[in-house]
Amino acid sequence: MCFAIPFKVLEVDRDTAVVEGGKRIRFGNDLNVLKGDYLQVMGSVAVGKISKAEGLRIRRLINSVYEGE
Repeated sequence: MCFAIPFKVLEVDRDTAVVEGGKRIRFGNDLNVLKGDYLQVMGSVAVGKISKAEGLRIRRLINSVYEGE
């Protein structure tokens, strides 16, 4: 089972972006990606764009799961 992790975009160059942590990811032409956007990332590929509020909500949820261990 896989799930996408939200990352904030720091830099955009054509069809790739650098996200938090310095990771370079790819995205398709169907996503209009700008600096500051939040992307759902699986591996090194963006699978969707989400709002900042949704990205931060998902991060809190992920953190709460790991803090509960």
